[in-house]
Amino acid sequence: MEKEDPYSPARIADRMKIQDALYRWCRSVDRLDYKGMREAFHPDGMDNHGIFNGSADGLVEWIRDRHKNIPFSMHSISNILIEFAGPDLALVETYIRTVQRYPADAMASLAQLSGGKVGTSEFGSDLMTCSRYLDRFERRSGEWRIHRRTVIQDWKQMVDVAPNAPQPLPGWTVGRRDSEDPVFKARRELGLESV
Repeated sequence: MEKEDPYSPARIADRMKIQDALYRWCRSVDRLDYKGMREAFHPDGMDNHGIFNGSADGLVEWIRDRHKNIPFSMHSISNILIEFAGPDLALVETYIRTVQRYPADAMASLAQLSGGKVGTSEFGSDLMTCSRYLDRFERRSGEWRIHRRTVIQDWKQMVDVAPNAPQPLPGWTVGRRDSEDPVFKARRELGLESV
């Protein structure tokens, strides 16, 4: 039996669909788009974030609670390695860098990801991480979504926010963590699906 070409046009299309799903996941977490987060997983999807281990629905609720006082979150992904284990099954390892701001009223959320450590500044702390998503992607009804995810924690660093930390100036376009973020406004203006 001839081995499947992992770079055939069909498989390249599959790779792009999986990558887009990962990118949409990152945007949905950073913009607190709960519907988008949920759509990244199959209905029976499971996630193991370490402190959280359970269903995709539970993951979304955990994020909703722990991010309520986090004003800034940025997930950046790279090194997406996709290995097909069958026509509709792939193992995907994705490197991820995360930066999040934790003001003084978000120290309990920070402690969940820092091994119980919290900063010493009254202005809060920034948490920077290097992690990996280890995902089992499955294609069902033509859609590639996550069935199982494990977050591998590789490195973390916490930095106290200085009293003279930069602040946005009038006229800057500033990101938001809701449906009024500039990207969602632009999507609505172009008739793309709204959140």
